[in-house]
Amino acid sequence: MKEKLEKFGLTIPKLVLTSIFVIIGFASMIYVRFTSNTLFSYFYCLATVGFALLPLILCMLMRWNMNFWFYLYFSLYTMGPLVGAVYNVYYLTSWWDDLLHFMAGTVFAVVGARLVITLNKKHPVSYVFAAIFGILLSVGIAVCWEFYEHASDRLLNSDMQADTIVEVFNTKINSTDGSVQNFHDITCTIITTADGKAYKFEGYLDIGLYDTMNDLLVETLGALLLLVYIAFDRNKHPL
Repeated sequence: MKEKLEKFGLTIPKLVLTSIFVIIGFASMIYVRFTSNTLFSYFYCLATVGFALLPLILCMLMRWNMNFWFYLYFSLYTMGPLVGAVYNVYYLTSWWDDLLHFMAGTVFAVVGARLVITLNKKHPVSYVFAAIFGILLSVGIAVCWEFYEHASDRLLNSDMQADTIVEVFNTKINSTDGSVQNFHDITCTIITTADGKAYKFEGYLDIGLYDTMNDLLVETLGALLLLVYIAFDRNKHPL
C-alpha cells in the first residue's frame, strides 16, 4: 500500500490532511444552513471540496513527491477562500485577501516550475528557467482570476472586485484638449438613482480598480520572492 502511494507521490499523512479539509468543506454546508443559507455560500463549500483535492490530484498526475510542508501550505491556501467568504474573515480583517493572493503567487509558481521539470524529463532544464516559467504561469492565473471577478461583477451583480474609498483621483473624462483634472481631499461621493434615492459615501468610490491592481501586484510579489529563493538556494532545499 505504502509503495503504491509513493509511486504517485502520495503518503498517508497527505491523504489524511486532504480528507480533513474535504470534510471541513462538506461540514461547512451545515454551518451555512444555520447562518446565511444562501446559494452562493453553498457553492463556495462545494468548490472548496474540489479545490482541496487539487494538491493530491497534481501529485498523482505529475508523479510528484511533493514536500509535505509545501503540501500543507498548498492545502491551507485551498481553504482560504472558504474561511474568508463563509466565515466572514474577509470582512473581519483587512489583510486576509492579500494573504491569499500572496500564497497563490508562491503556490502556482512552484506548480509551474514543477510542470516544466515534469514535461522535460528527457531534456533537463535549469531550476532558474523553471522558476521563471512558474512565475509567468502564476501571473497568468492571477490575470485570469481577475477576468473572472470582473465577469462575475458585470454578469451576476456580485462585488468580487471590492470597492475602495479614496480621497484623490485624476480624470480626463470632461477634457476637450487632453488635459487631466486632479481632484484632491475628496470628502464624499453622492450617488443618485432614477427613483430619487441618494447614497452618500465618505471619499471617492472606486469600483474595483484599486482592488484588482493590488491583487495582481501582491500575487506577482509572491511569485518573484520564490524566484529569489530558488536563485539563492540553488536547489539545496527544494520545495
